[in-house]
Amino acid sequence: MSFTSFEFVIFFLALLALRQVVRSNNGEKWLLLVASVAFYLTWSVPCILLILFTSLLDFYIGRRIGRAADPALRRRWLIASLAANLGLLGFFKYSNFFLDNAAALINAFGGHLGHPHLDIILPPAISYFTFASMSYVIDVYYERLPACQSARDYTLFISFFPKLLSGPIVRAADFLPQVEPRRRASWEDIEAGLAQFLLGAVKKSVLADQMAGNVNQIFAAPAQYDSLTLIQGILGFTAQLYCDFSGYSDMAIGAARMLGFQFQENFQMPFSAVSITEFWRRWHITLSLWFRDYLFLPLEMATRRAPLPLLRLSLNMTVTMLLCGLWHGPSWNYVIWGGIHGAALSAHRLWVTWKPKAAWMAHPVYQFFARQGSRVLTLGIILLANVFFRTQSIAGGMGYLTQMLNVHSHGTRLLSIYILPGVAAVILAHFFIDKDRNWAVEWPQRPLGARITAYTGLLTLLAIMGSMDAAPFIYFKY
Repeated sequence: MSFTSFEFVIFFLALLALRQVVRSNNGEKWLLLVASVAFYLTWSVPCILLILFTSLLDFYIGRRIGRAADPALRRRWLIASLAANLGLLGFFKYSNFFLDNAAALINAFGGHLGHPHLDIILPPAISYFTFASMSYVIDVYYERLPACQSARDYTLFISFFPKLLSGPIVRAADFLPQVEPRRRASWEDIEAGLAQFLLGAVKKSVLADQMAGNVNQIFAAPAQYDSLTLIQGILGFTAQLYCDFSGYSDMAIGAARMLGFQFQENFQMPFSAVSITEFWRRWHITLSLWFRDYLFLPLEMATRRAPLPLLRLSLNMTVTMLLCGLWHGPSWNYVIWGGIHGAALSAHRLWVTWKPKAAWMAHPVYQFFARQGSRVLTLGIILLANVFFRTQSIAGGMGYLTQMLNVHSHGTRLLSIYILPGVAAVILAHFFIDKDRNWAVEWPQRPLGARITAYTGLLTLLAIMGSMDAAPFIYFKY
């Protein structure tokens, strides 16, 4: 049951109606939990047991850590939680990746292992709910928040359906306090949530899904197309990925807000960034903050006595992004994607701290060209990394880049009536809209006539230009 399906609309309206019948806060929590479980069951019946197991295990461990006074005992419980979560994530998501690479290594040295493969179901959303659960246990261990005392509330935090399948990665410290009082959305919340949901639906159905067909066509056989078409393909995929994923985030945040819950924004005009560092402050914000707080900063603390601070910082950034790449999927192309971003983040850090540059920075000519050049360089890095993100293999990525950079290639030229307008729409939005504004939040403050016009326009776009063949959200597989 996808957010863009008719079934979800019926499901959500029924949930809103049932909430009006329930008279107690406890009853409402049970209703939201049952609804969340039912939502997940439409994606996987057996894997609901994994979510319930993870929830109850970390709820129990969190309480044990909260009650323990002995630091060694608290540490053992923390290690037990991390081992369980990472073990489950590794088994379900990375078992075959490790087996394939082990077999390839053994065969390279003369062995005859073949290609072992385990028939494992990948539980939907496992990367998201394990990260959310781990962050809770870590925060309890470091006494950033008290241990949750209700198994129901904690299970609701893990399984809450708007953010379950593809985020945002909401933290317990932000979610659990919101279930203490009875949640009631104001009319402003409902309107702002509906506006954000509609914006997300337009991004997904009108832009991402319409571009998907031609993007898939180009990436399916890049050797058949000329350089211009391949450039169009990677631009189209980058715009498609943004519209698809930020569209899901908008719909998740909007649905939650209509239920009275506030989630952190997950995208803030990332292609308006003037550096790769700023890009990662605006792209998949909740994942970026998760890796910063629970991986990068601990690495920095663990290596703080190492010599050459800039080199240490660069290495820690690169390691963080390599693991961020691997988080996306069990394939080396994602590691390459993370490595490109890690190297770019490290290079930017070295550049901004390079002392000889300080004498130039005050000059207006330098400021202009540095700003515009940085925008172009940042976009180039994003496009380069996305080639490997999309092609699913290192060889495929290298082949795509080789063909794309061969300006004398004589392949077929495709000028897509879907990709070109979609890319133009994304560029214009990033160029004309203030990158720190959120229109959905602002709309309830506008005059009634302007709001009616805006909502009518969004619904008209969905009705006339929305894709009839809704593709699954790209990040569902991560």
